[in-house]
Amino acid sequence: MITTYALSLTTADCNEEQRIALIDVVSDWMLRHYPRDTRGPGTSVRVTRESSDDPVFRMIITESGAASTHVETLTITVVLLHRVLTFDIRILSTPTTSKVIPYTPQLVPPRIAQLVRDVLVTVPTEDANQFISDSVHVASTELDGQNIAAFIDAPSRRLPVVVEIGDYERNSALLLAVKAGPLVGLAHIFHITNAEALSGFESLSRYSLLSPGCVIVQWAGKTEPEIVHTRELPSASLPRERHRLVRLILDTAARSIATPRVPPPPRTEYDIIDSSSRASSDDGDLNEDQAIHIEQLEATVNELEASMADADRLMAELREQLEKKGGQVDELILRNVSLEIQAGQTPKVLAVPSMTEALRLAKENCPFLVFHERAIESGSGLEGPEPVSVLQDLVRLNEVARAWMSGEISGTSIKLACRQMGLDFVATISDTARQKFEEDYLIEWRGRAVRAEAHLRRGRKAHLVRIHVYFDDETQQVVVAYIGRHLRDKGSAS
Repeated sequence: MITTYALSLTTADCNEEQRIALIDVVSDWMLRHYPRDTRGPGTSVRVTRESSDDPVFRMIITESGAASTHVETLTITVVLLHRVLTFDIRILSTPTTSKVIPYTPQLVPPRIAQLVRDVLVTVPTEDANQFISDSVHVASTELDGQNIAAFIDAPSRRLPVVVEIGDYERNSALLLAVKAGPLVGLAHIFHITNAEALSGFESLSRYSLLSPGCVIVQWAGKTEPEIVHTRELPSASLPRERHRLVRLILDTAARSIATPRVPPPPRTEYDIIDSSSRASSDDGDLNEDQAIHIEQLEATVNELEASMADADRLMAELREQLEKKGGQVDELILRNVSLEIQAGQTPKVLAVPSMTEALRLAKENCPFLVFHERAIESGSGLEGPEPVSVLQDLVRLNEVARAWMSGEISGTSIKLACRQMGLDFVATISDTARQKFEEDYLIEWRGRAVRAEAHLRRGRKAHLVRIHVYFDDETQQVVVAYIGRHLRDKGSAS
């Protein structure tokens, strides 16, 4: 995995209230940009640590984009230890191809930059007694220029400083000192606006041959700066130079900022502790070893999650391609269903003329499914989608039900088993659908009302069909509750 973006903000003298406030900012941001009912194939959101007695909050978002050669894993960590609050966010890229081709990660998405701004507003953070912000600090007096030079030499400074001497003689456009943008939280940006401020800056700085139109990127510590003289560049190459400098700062931060070391999750009463190993190590060494081991396990899980996200996207793309094949695919599906539901028999199903016939075949040949009367009623009146496609999904769902009832898979593995069978399975419905249109998803089952949230998706527009299912954990029965059009959800009129 390759780190392509890293940012770590540390603030002293913080309390639990501020930690909770940061967690709320992250959670609200996630709900805005990754709502559950709009996550496409290849996207997963996991909160791996959030218990009330755990000082660490961690959220991991995995995304596999279409036609991409890499899967991106975004990790957000909020931790409060000894009154020091740390907010850490980093993006790791996992290659998914065996080809040797150039890869340039995209610049920071606006949603990531906005999250960093919200964090800085919620918990203001300083670097060498200078607040980290999204704004550009303007220097227009000699004293302002001297303050910039003094700040650059501050020994406790951790972030790079970008100083742009505006070309006030030619009134040229600025290169970087417009706003922080993707560099928010990663650099202090200053704009020297006139000769007086430049004179003050030169009087205390160690730089020479400075002039209007000069851009300085000074890293933390005693390092060599990156200096660009924009007057020496053709105007057509300025956007490329701006991109290069931004990319340089992002890449340097990604390679420099270490992952915060966090304590292992708090023990529970179910944890098994080896007393002999505890006796042979002191608590400090044990906790340190546990932390390292947990980080290794998390890295392995992230790699596996990236592989699953990429596979999920590929399956969705293949499913979409199949659905576009039209009549040819219908014929292939028909033959496949005929073999599956009448294996070993001489007669073959050459056509399924209606949904009524498809449901009759499904009831006869899917012994591990229970068809609720509402499913028969709604399915029989369905017009538009190909009956063969619905029959195929029910046959494949029957195989998943068989595996679940026999104990081959657990409840948490149903989604993966459905994907392996080529089914587009969704385990839940949106909060809006659950709160405002719950009656659409309720069925009477074993003397009580239950909500059939799990559903299979197929087709679009006139060919759209949904099959809602209820998994009874007590009897291990799989109940087909509804077959029909899209039920009401957040996109429906209230």
